[in-house]
Amino acid sequence: MSKSTFIQKVLVTFAFLWIGNASAQYNVDSLKTIVANPRLHDTARLANIALLIDNLYENDEAIKYTKLMGKISQKNLKSKNLNPELHKKYTMYLAAYYNNVGLHIEDQGNLKSLDYLRKSMALYKSVKADDEYYSSMVSQGILLSRRKQYKEAIDCYFKALKFFEKNEQENADGISYVYSNLGVLYGEQYQHGIAIKYLRKAIHYIDLKPQKVTVEDELQKCAMYYNIGAAFVTLKNYNEAIKNLKASLYYAKKTNQSSYVSYIFCKLGEIDLLNKDLDAAEKKLLQAKALSDNELSYSFAIVRLGELYYHKKDYEKAGGLLEEGFSISKRIRNSDLQQESSKLLYEINKAKGNYKKSLEMIELYHSIEDSIKVEQNLNQLREQNLKYNYEKKELNFKLETQRKNNLLIGLTALFLLLLVIGYFLYKSSKQRQAIANLEKKELRQKLLLSQMNPHFIFNSIDNIQSLIYNKQEKEAVNYLTKFSKLTRQILENSNENYISLDEELKMIDNYLSIQQLLYNNKFDFKVEVDETIDPELILLPPMLAQPFIENAIKHGFKDNAGRGFISICFKFSNGKLLFEISDNGIGFSENESVSKKSLAMKITKERLSNISNKSDFDVHATNRLDDKKNVIGAKVFFEIPYIYEK
Repeated sequence: MSKSTFIQKVLVTFAFLWIGNASAQYNVDSLKTIVANPRLHDTARLANIALLIDNLYENDEAIKYTKLMGKISQKNLKSKNLNPELHKKYTMYLAAYYNNVGLHIEDQGNLKSLDYLRKSMALYKSVKADDEYYSSMVSQGILLSRRKQYKEAIDCYFKALKFFEKNEQENADGISYVYSNLGVLYGEQYQHGIAIKYLRKAIHYIDLKPQKVTVEDELQKCAMYYNIGAAFVTLKNYNEAIKNLKASLYYAKKTNQSSYVSYIFCKLGEIDLLNKDLDAAEKKLLQAKALSDNELSYSFAIVRLGELYYHKKDYEKAGGLLEEGFSISKRIRNSDLQQESSKLLYEINKAKGNYKKSLEMIELYHSIEDSIKVEQNLNQLREQNLKYNYEKKELNFKLETQRKNNLLIGLTALFLLLLVIGYFLYKSSKQRQAIANLEKKELRQKLLLSQMNPHFIFNSIDNIQSLIYNKQEKEAVNYLTKFSKLTRQILENSNENYISLDEELKMIDNYLSIQQLLYNNKFDFKVEVDETIDPELILLPPMLAQPFIENAIKHGFKDNAGRGFISICFKFSNGKLLFEISDNGIGFSENESVSKKSLAMKITKERLSNISNKSDFDVHATNRLDDKKNVIGAKVFFEIPYIYEK
């Protein structure tokens, strides 16, 4: 089952925010007639355009009039005879234009949306329109939060809240807006109890407003009740969840917001799924799909339907819906839905016996999971929240005193930490003196391995950098994905003296795939294992093969114009495990030793000597010859120490 999914209602910061009667509702046709009047002064036309956009509720016509607002504002700002009052008005309308275009293209997945919002904020700031500036700042926080840039988003929220609370009654809208989005952010960080507290505060401030409740207020309450319901679903308090979702549904229907109705039916269907009432869930989720009017609400509906059909064991229908849901969620950059759909596709393909596809999906799931650093964001949230409360309650002179106390505490803690570290270093030194010779050899082996890993990593980073400089963005992303997977394997195995041959084979395959990308697929490879070998039962030192593979690619194919080929083989011979690598490259020149080819190979040979207790451990290297004694490549082979795990 999914984690709670929260929705955010972005306040549209139009220029009408500073017009006295902006909260009233108007007849759309009447406003259109007024705007079309050619005798109307541009300031009056812009004021009516702002009111018209508000009453169109962000549909396509609203965008049309937003563009007209920008055109009229820019035309007038070019005039050199504007008085300060008119200059401020036109600047604010232009700022509103940039704000609204930014929010519109954000819904289309356009990453330039933040640039438009920042232009808007700069214009508001230039004419000291503080209310509008901080409202835009909250909208910017929402966009940053959607990009998982929580640190920057939190900073926006608390700066805006600090400004709005200077006059709570007048800025009830702004305070409610900030608390609402803080509730969403806490919910996304799994702090559902705190999220509910902030969302209820947001509703409280809307209810405190002395003015008549507007459509915008009702839309905000719709989103807030939905998010409270979503939090209660995660907390498994389904009665409270249904109660709040029904309240949200009331406002969604009242304001004729079909996408919100779709979200709510999705969440109610999710509750039915949790209660194992699959038929009731299907009915609600099909309603959600039919009512969705944008990519986000549609992807929510089809991913949840895919989950439903997975539980009904209708894998074909579930798979199709989840594939479509994953594709859309990737396009709109919704990592939560990507995670859910990839995890379910893993389960479906595993159930169908499609293990290759199943493996791809679980690896994709983990790569998405790794990109979401929840704990780091939680710490930032706590830090900003404490900072805000502290600055609000304390006087300046107490703040200075507290800073001094913090410094003293910090120095004391540092001193104690140094004492503890010194004690453990002393104990560690005593323990090292008692290590046996065999343990010393194991440490030497790990040291050598640690020398090799950075050597490989630095080379790989250079390769990624080259792809980026050459404008090969797609190849760079593909290379980086495979490199991160290999790095994970190296880190997991770097502290092990022995790993299974099966794990070693996976690292070899991934390493060769990375090198293929780098060399534009100019070579092929084959990895073979003797039929008498069970890769899961044979344990061997990790990363022994990689330096010799690197040598075959880097030196063997250096001057080779044809298509390269590398063959790798693990086999038993007279009870010994042998590793063999051959290529169709230029071979070894006269008096050339394989051990001189790279530092990593030298380290590997030294590792083999330590493991086998042989000071003269041999790595055999020879050229491959055809019938006419012409060099057609090189071959390297050596014995690998191993353990057979019964």
